Amino acid sequence: MILVGLSLFTLSFAQMDIDEDESNPISIPKDFEILRSAVGVALYRKNYANGVPDFVQVINLNQGARLVLLHGEIKTPGFEKGAFGGNDPSLNSRLLSQYWKQLSASYKNAFCITNGQFFYMLEHPTRLPFPLKVDGHILSSGYAKQEFPRQKLLLQLWQDRADIQILTKESLFDSTAPNIIGGLTEDARKSPTKYVARTFIGISDQDRDGKYETILIFNTQSARQVDAADVLRSFGAEKVMMLDGGGSTQLLCQDFSYINSERVVPQAIGVVAGRFVAPEKPDLSTSNAVHIEISEDAQVQHQGKKTTTAEPISINKPKKTQVIHADPLPSLTPYSPPTLISGSLPGVQGFPTVVIIPLVIILLAPVIFYLIKNRR
Repeated sequence: MILVGLSLFTLSFAQMDIDEDESNPISIPKDFEILRSAVGVALYRKNYANGVPDFVQVINLNQGARLVLLHGEIKTPGFEKGAFGGNDPSLNSRLLSQYWKQLSASYKNAFCITNGQFFYMLEHPTRLPFPLKVDGHILSSGYAKQEFPRQKLLLQLWQDRADIQILTKESLFDSTAPNIIGGLTEDARKSPTKYVARTFIGISDQDRDGKYETILIFNTQSARQVDAADVLRSFGAEKVMMLDGGGSTQLLCQDFSYINSERVVPQAIGVVAGRFVAPEKPDLSTSNAVHIEISEDAQVQHQGKKTTTAEPISINKPKKTQVIHADPLPSLTPYSPPTLISGSLPGVQGFPTVVIIPLVIILLAPVIFYLIKNRR
């Protein structure tokens, strides 16, 4: 009876530990596979029978990841010619690969880049219909004053959060967000029922703290507007915004093009991973502290998740940390999750925890019985 009780307790404890470890703040639809990841960012793909996949990037601002708004060279400033009395500049357009070179040269942990704003294709240089604010400066307030009433949106970006709001003069000029990009609602008439290339963006409050800390970017070569919005909602998006699509939709990650187009665009969105923070090596020359050697490349595997271990740690000295660029990262290559038997101990592959403790108890039972009998 005691053995049965101990076994059931062990099983319940092990299962509780498994459930705790398998919790994940991001709900990933089952049909999506992970292609690559880094600190605070991940790229997922869903394949279809027609050979045209969907791609979704998940960007967690709480982990130091960020969006970078890039644009072509300003040719004419268009002072006070835009909506709400703002500027309406003309911009040169560039290949997405050129934007990638700019992003990766500025950020060693650059992750992906995609197209961004709508633009006026009949002009070269071209203008933007909706606002663009970069590093605290409103570059353009857009030229679209009467078009798409109540369907123009703003994605506002802070360091630790984002928001999507209806475009008004107040929401643009009174916003404290240092970076803003304009777009449209999901039901705006941009060939809504046609299966064409789409770029959408969404935001989510995954930790339910009242701030939208997760950004989701959707790219595909074939979808209706409702399809694009639904995919983002399946990842947890609570607000969505439509960006430029058709021949403008492109996606390039780490010099690999997932959606390729020769169209040049005046504005692009870069995704930058967070930075890995590792403990600094202690100076053991003047310390008697116990020293635990751990390889930099060693990994602890637990419940199917990988955690890169830190540098050697002195357990009696205060830890100092230094910021190390995340590039290059092993996780930037296509990712294949390790296979573990659920409930196994760290470092003991394939031998379940729930078997070890009951087995030890069974082996000790004759000894315990003998001692109890002799005592009587």
